[in-house]
Amino acid sequence: MAWTWTGKTVAALTLTALLAGCGTATAVDAPEEAPTRASAHATLIGRVSKALDATFTAEYEWSEGGTVTVWAAADGTWRVDVPSWALGGTVDVTVAWTTGGFFQCAAGRCVKLAGITGEIPKDYDPKVQLPFIEWLPQLLDRHLPFAISQEGDCFTLTRSTVVVDPPIPVGEWCLDRDGRILSVESGAFGTLTLVGAPAEAVATVELPGELSDAEPLGRKAPVEPSPSVDPSATPAPDPGGTPAPAPTPAPEPSPSAEGE
Repeated sequence: MAWTWTGKTVAALTLTALLAGCGTATAVDAPEEAPTRASAHATLIGRVSKALDATFTAEYEWSEGGTVTVWAAADGTWRVDVPSWALGGTVDVTVAWTTGGFFQCAAGRCVKLAGITGEIPKDYDPKVQLPFIEWLPQLLDRHLPFAISQEGDCFTLTRSTVVVDPPIPVGEWCLDRDGRILSVESGAFGTLTLVGAPAEAVATVELPGELSDAEPLGRKAPVEPSPSVDPSATPAPDPGGTPAPAPTPAPEPSPSAEGE
């Protein structure tokens, strides 16, 4: 007797095959996607965002010598104490910004450098305050002309394109996960390295001296005036070693002249 394939027969065979395969089926879990690692710049931006909101008082060892103290007050005013900076490295100075403007203080007196929206003139600028005040916000720019690499808590900035005047110099920044600046290295001033844990911030910055109308102090040592020359003084010996000629004595009168 010949088999006749009907729709019911095909359906029955299909169902049987499906049931037979159920015992051998194996469930396979879909692979989890590997977590995406944030770029070095994105990680830096996250830490900088926290650093911008930080208030503290901290000491940083300076590669140029001494300890720089940074005061980031709760009201937004700031002050940076810089050792042995002015007059050829003989005078400590303070640069500060308050509601009255920019100031330089030294030896108990303070001089106003610029208004509240101005800037410190370059001749009186120690530059060590720049990472905390001006450069830190620049790091939030995703279009900085730098290649940024990360190793641990440190981020190295190198030029990625030809830029005549980049907004901040190349260098290395080290910030922890809480946004605390651990160190900053720059050709503009050297290296600052955090010493110990930062202390609590002051409410507002106070200038360490009385306001004065004196001139601010620059980095260079003052030029010593040349000694004045007294025309009546004995002339100095000839540097060549040749003695100066003795003055010619006046001639004595002859005997015949005396008898006349």
